[in-house]
Amino acid sequence: DYCQVCGFDGEIQIVEDDGKLVWECPHCHNRDQSKLNVARRTCGYIGTQFWNQGRTQEIKDRVLHL
Repeated sequence: DYCQVCGFDGEIQIVEDDGKLVWECPHCHNRDQSKLNVARRTCGYIGTQFWNQGRTQEIKDRVLHL
């Protein structure tokens, strides 16, 4: 993931704002999706678009297995 505002290169976080899930840069708190590059595996493919609330919740609930 990459934030075009501050140059953060790491995992963009999903935060809740008034009951809605939004993507946010943990460094500069940018929430403008047009200035965030996010890639996640969905349905077996790497997707780079933003997802609906249901899919975003599923992504947020994922656990990293090492």
